[in-house]
Amino acid sequence: MTDHRTSSHPGSLFLVGLVVVASSLSSADVVVPKDVSYRARDLEKAPIELVRINDFIDMARGIGNVFMIRTPNGNVIYDTGVPWQAARQRELLLERSDRPVTHIVISHAHGDHNGGIPAWKENLDAGAELVTHERYPYTNRIYGDTDEYLWRVRTGTLYPIHERGQAAEFRSYVPTRTVDVHEDYHFEVGEIRFQTIAAENSAEGEDALLLWLPDHEILLTGDFYGCLYPMVPNLYTVRGEKLRDPLGYVNALDRLLELEPKMLLPAHFDPIRGKQYIAKTLEVTRDGVQYVYDETVKGMNSGKSVYELMRTIELPPELEITQGHGKVSWNVRAIWELLAGWFYYEDVADLYAVPTKEVYADLVELAGGTDPILARAQRWFDQGEELKALRLLDIAKVSGPEKKTALRLRLAILERMLERAVNTHDNMSETGILRASAKQTRAALEARGE
Repeated sequence: MTDHRTSSHPGSLFLVGLVVVASSLSSADVVVPKDVSYRARDLEKAPIELVRINDFIDMARGIGNVFMIRTPNGNVIYDTGVPWQAARQRELLLERSDRPVTHIVISHAHGDHNGGIPAWKENLDAGAELVTHERYPYTNRIYGDTDEYLWRVRTGTLYPIHERGQAAEFRSYVPTRTVDVHEDYHFEVGEIRFQTIAAENSAEGEDALLLWLPDHEILLTGDFYGCLYPMVPNLYTVRGEKLRDPLGYVNALDRLLELEPKMLLPAHFDPIRGKQYIAKTLEVTRDGVQYVYDETVKGMNSGKSVYELMRTIELPPELEITQGHGKVSWNVRAIWELLAGWFYYEDVADLYAVPTKEVYADLVELAGGTDPILARAQRWFDQGEELKALRLLDIAKVSGPEKKTALRLRLAILERMLERAVNTHDNMSETGILRASAKQTRAALEARGE
């Protein structure tokens, strides 16, 4: 499989190969990979290093990449990385040029992109403009409001390397210039023209701001398409946050296709090169999002349940790309709930504050204890129905600490599900949660002497 990610460092963990697509090719001749060889968890190994993109753009690699566009009259910064790497990344970039920083452009309000803003305080105090999407102040606020629950509780399971309990000072910085979805912001520094484009939506939220260098056909993308390329987008991410609008994302992808970039500079991993390759992959991503949206709406209108659609909707072969970060089935449910909300008009009790689990103890009592439930769970497991077995174990555990037999079965279920998940899409969120659950179950068994 040919990978169009590039790096100028042959020894880099993130080097997959230098490929230049011949200009004589049309996008129809380009083969779009159905999977890629890396995952978001690989970012934990990202070295902090300086990478030269071309004769005027440098990248300070890290968990989140930080870019500097150098001009004779000043420098433009795009993104600032995570808080605990930002000072070193800034130091590396300033070693390349000590000219004044005129603009700091933030791709969106996630902490691995705006977390390093305080490291650039000196430049902001000296007059550098802090440029964001018009929705950035809103998203920055809600991420801060839910930080304890969404970031430190949920995300810590998926990204254990990230520092927890760190004061989010970066959220206090207010942009000096916001960019409207319907009106790009143009500026020029040292005879280089810049165009900031506020996307209608993206794979990482509603405040994606892209930086386009029209004379060089280079697009700095942040997480517009996610951390892998190309990938099924995260219309819903299990770490939390708002649902992402698929139709807004389709419109934004159309806008990128109109630009015809020859290079993408993403916030994670390596640059993407090749105009035809980029065009084809953006087309496949766009058409895949539209397909899942259309099939979900068609299923809703025909009376199918959300769970049936999650089971049955798949991308056609020509639109298959990696589900190593986003997942089609999760996007189906995200589209359903975006359009129709969380009440499925199936069970009236769902409208009220009594969850199903509050009657689990009654089911255990009616079954005559946990033994019959565990026996049925074992039977489902033996028949290859791990999820049904897992549901029964969840019912049984309300009666108190799980028995060793239940814990052993739970661990076997989780290990089988993990193996299948790794061997299919190896979706980092799915495998991360399964690994964490299996670890907790092993710890419980060890506490009981096993």
